[in-house]
Amino acid sequence: MLEFTEISCPYCGETQSIDVDTSAGDQSYWQDCQVCCCPILCDLVIDNRGAYQLLTRRDDD
Repeated sequence: MLEFTEISCPYCGETQSIDVDTSAGDQSYWQDCQVCCCPILCDLVIDNRGAYQLLTRRDDD
């Protein structure tokens, strides 16, 4: 299922809405910032109730 969530870019700080695919379970993937085009590492964690947490970080962290 696709969910939409707001994140802040860890490079430029701009807020943006991204889509999150919760049907595939826990995952890590790269997504480019929609403003500055820098690569954001997204770590998606889904609990047994289906709630999710999306952690974002820079590629040099």
